[in-house]
Amino acid sequence: MCLKRPEIPDERYGRCESCAKNGRIAFRFRLAPGRGSGPLVVRAGELSPRALRQKWREPIAAYAAPPASRSHLGLHELELVTARDRLESIRVAPDLATRADEAMAALRAASERTEAAW
Repeated sequence: MCLKRPEIPDERYGRCESCAKNGRIAFRFRLAPGRGSGPLVVRAGELSPRALRQKWREPIAAYAAPPASRSHLGLHELELVTARDRLESIRVAPDLATRADEAMAALRAASERTEAAW
C-alpha cells in the first residue's frame, strides 16, 4: 500500500511493517460511467455495500480534502486508505485525476446505497 520495502509475506498489497502495525488497509473500488454515459458510479469494490454504508458513510461524507492521484492504481480505480477506524486518505487513478470531484461524488453515493446492487 505504501510501496515501501521490505514487504511482509502474505500481507494485502505488500504492506510494510509500519503499515501493518498501524492497521492501515486500502480498500479499492472500480468506477465506471453510469447509464447513458452519465456520471461515474461505483461498479465493484472490496467492501460490501452494507459495510461501506455502516462503517464508512460518515467519514466519507466528512472528508473534505481533494483525492490524491497515484500511479499504482489501475484504470478507473479509487482507493480508500484507512487506519483502524479512521479514514486517512482517498486516492484516485491518474485517469480520474481530472474528474476527482466526480469520483468523490460516486463514492459518497455508493456509501448511501442500501442494496447490494453493484
